[in-house]
Amino acid sequence: MPKIISRALMAALLGGVGLWALSLAQPLPSVDCDPQALARQQATFAEILRFDFDKHPDLSTANLFRLGAIYQQMALACGYKPNEQEVQAQILQTLSLADVAQIVAARAVGTNSLAILAKWEAEGIVGDSFNGQLLFNGLANGLDGSPLGCAGCHNDQTAPAIEGVWTRTVEQHLRDPRLAGYDARRYLVESIVMPNAYIVEGYVGDLMPSYFGQRLDLQQLADLVAFLESQDQ
Repeated sequence: MPKIISRALMAALLGGVGLWALSLAQPLPSVDCDPQALARQQATFAEILRFDFDKHPDLSTANLFRLGAIYQQMALACGYKPNEQEVQAQILQTLSLADVAQIVAARAVGTNSLAILAKWEAEGIVGDSFNGQLLFNGLANGLDGSPLGCAGCHNDQTAPAIEGVWTRTVEQHLRDPRLAGYDARRYLVESIVMPNAYIVEGYVGDLMPSYFGQRLDLQQLADLVAFLESQDQ
């Protein structure tokens, strides 16, 4: 049964301090996409906005900004597909508020392997090994629009070869006491975003750049790991 954003839920969500307290980074509760239900939900948000205009006029423009974002979330949750002009306008608006480096940083996975794995599970992200192969071989780019350069080093001389990496991970690396508590997927994630955390015997540290946590988003990293998981012998 679809859920409706009720007044009681709104009160709990906003904590009685107004619409500006709603974080735009948090997804809305489940949205009922029936047209009449949507109209009621829209009216609920608009009523809160009018209340805040009266009591907190200094925050009215902030409320207006947040209300627009909430309406967009509702539309997207109900399957709306923005057209090309709307997407372009959204991109230009975002670029007026943040530079490209900030946008890339906001999408990047970071370096916490456990947090990355938890996000994959929470968001239902499944890796695409074909796209991971493209990323590995420099035929698809990272978040910054540049090739990752993986294949240039993983040649069994500068760095371990890609062939058989999954088998080596399971049959060799995970037996190392330093990796107690790890599974193969966590090891692969950490080897990409924190390459100096564990150095394979026979190789030296600081060869692999430590910036991939800032150059990959969740899906790209999942794709890359899926490709590595396919490399068994």
